[in-house]
Amino acid sequence: MKFLLPLFLGLVFFFLPLPVGGKPSVPFDILVSFLRRRFPLQAGIYTFAILEMGALLSLLAPFTHRLHRFRTSPAVLLLRIVGAVVAVFFFTGRGPSLLLEGETPGFMMGVLLPSVAIIIPIGASIINMLTSTGTLDFVGTLARPLMRPLYRLPGRAALDILTSWVGSYSVGLYLTRNVFAKGGYSKREAFTIATCFSTVSIGFVGVVASTLGILNLFPLIFLGYFLGIFATAALLVRIPPISKIPEEYIAIPRPEAEIKKDLFKEAVNQALLTARESPPLVRLFFQGLWDGLLLAALILSTIASVGTVALVLAKHTSLFQSLALPFVPIYKALGMPQPLKVATATVIEVAEMYLPAIVVKDSPPAVKFFVAVLSTSQLIFFSSVGPMIIDMFREIPVKFSHLLVLFLERTLILIPLVWFYLKILELTGVF
Repeated sequence: MKFLLPLFLGLVFFFLPLPVGGKPSVPFDILVSFLRRRFPLQAGIYTFAILEMGALLSLLAPFTHRLHRFRTSPAVLLLRIVGAVVAVFFFTGRGPSLLLEGETPGFMMGVLLPSVAIIIPIGASIINMLTSTGTLDFVGTLARPLMRPLYRLPGRAALDILTSWVGSYSVGLYLTRNVFAKGGYSKREAFTIATCFSTVSIGFVGVVASTLGILNLFPLIFLGYFLGIFATAALLVRIPPISKIPEEYIAIPRPEAEIKKDLFKEAVNQALLTARESPPLVRLFFQGLWDGLLLAALILSTIASVGTVALVLAKHTSLFQSLALPFVPIYKALGMPQPLKVATATVIEVAEMYLPAIVVKDSPPAVKFFVAVLSTSQLIFFSSVGPMIIDMFREIPVKFSHLLVLFLERTLILIPLVWFYLKILELTGVF
């Protein structure tokens, strides 16, 4: 029961498909959306308080060992301080007009930051029970024949991937960080999962499709997203920068046990061994909740600073249009309609994953479909997931240059794959 109860709870919470307002969703997403929309003032105050507390504790961390979790590099500390100042501007409505005009304050303080602040503690409480009572061992053992040969990852990584897909990349990153800190992943394995599989959730893919007015094509968009993520990862794990990350551990290594019998029986046995030695479920729940609150305090100010800069650059400069120019000949060669607009959508994803949908919202259906699949599969964007990876995996360490190179590699791999997928659908009469 100690194994089955959290497993059942996790399956229902993260995986049970429920239609909400005509969009596919899961209870986890429904709960987070309910809290954020039903209690916007309380969510805003809570987000602001935990963000500011994280920045303050980061400033105090060098002076006391008790705050060692908040210690960081001077560069990240600066980002946290800037994020705390920016959050004050947004929260009070007083500050530079460049930051306060338009949709930036509402998006950052009303959508992005509250979502992360709510998602991480709630998700962490459930995830901590799953990882500590055998689910990680169960799923990992079953997935091992696929994960190791294709992606050079232990089977337990499959749970991280599923968590990102059905819950949130922030919860998936929390799980990866949790296992990494306990010796379950090497540096290269943790880096691979964080940069290849910590994708936006299935629910958010539905949000993009709805924004573009092509929610009726959601199953095809999701299929393209699914194939794009896995095909891209199989290539990226074999080339730099991922292939150059060392196979080192930051804790005593916990390799997966050798399978000596039937795969399913071995999966159950490994799960029960872990469940037998785990603490009570209530303690695991609150331990995960507390860890999630600490993690949210660590990363919210970083997201606030980097995300705000990215959004301001996207709105007030032609930087992304200029960066898009090298992609225009590629799209012209492929015969893509509106090549400059599609190229701009391709590049602007690195700032915020939702921006490409805004760029092409008035384009033909085929263009909308192409951008929907491409943008949700590109994975790396610096309004949120980029700084989270840098901040959460400092021991590797993850560098800004690593993420830029991976963004470019992913994009160059995905463009022909998504274009080929689009052409197959055009031949079948979808467009």
